[in-house]
Amino acid sequence: MAEDSDEEQFVARTLLNDGDDQKLHLFIKAGRDGRSKGACPFCQDVFLKLLIKREADNDFSFDVITINCANPPKEFKEISKKLPTLVHGDIVLNDVDDIEDYLDSSYPNFKLSLRDAEAFKIQSNVFTRFTYLIKDVTNNPQPLIDELEKINRFLEQRGTKFICGNEITGLDCSLWPKLQHIRVASDYILGLTIPNEFSSLWRYLNSAYELDAFVKSCPSDQEIVLHWVRRETSTKEFLQLTKEEPKYSLDIPELD
Repeated sequence: MAEDSDEEQFVARTLLNDGDDQKLHLFIKAGRDGRSKGACPFCQDVFLKLLIKREADNDFSFDVITINCANPPKEFKEISKKLPTLVHGDIVLNDVDDIEDYLDSSYPNFKLSLRDAEAFKIQSNVFTRFTYLIKDVTNNPQPLIDELEKINRFLEQRGTKFICGNEITGLDCSLWPKLQHIRVASDYILGLTIPNEFSSLWRYLNSAYELDAFVKSCPSDQEIVLHWVRRETSTKEFLQLTKEEPKYSLDIPELD
């Protein structure tokens, strides 16, 4: 799928067959249909960064290739062992931080790297707390709520639109997809919602929902749920999730 089309059409295809050495190729997790974008917050992180780069430079060209993680094609396994993977000519990168550094050094039209130790630290544990809860390592939701509250308080004190200031940074591109997984999967699987009183956190999420780049890169709620759902989920429920019309939670509750 060439990302310079306005239509979102993800195609699992023969790898790197367009002969354009200048184009970047992003490999991401495929959805359950083997074609659409799947639910991997790290894949969305890089996809979002590429879209933001392209918005700043119309000549910036890339495509997105979805990979079936259960049965990756031989051509991909010869290139990389993990997702996301970025390929540019002879360059192959599959570490999210390395990809960000490469994009900023090669395409400085919109710098995403910004080292803000305080902002990084405040959000560093939230996704781990979520994964512990969703994978039944713990059944106590309070540590996750505490981490969300820390981020909310930090955003409230800073008073900025984004976590490091009033410009989007790579940290936003990393945190937004994780918060989306927390929002959707916690609600569906655990019946746990982000408290409405965390108004600064909700406004921060809304700043993502207002971005075309986030909307284009965001997987459906069903894909997020299927990524995290427990193995003992009934066949009926699993099939229902795969057959439902894709839904996207891109709204926020009414805030005081």
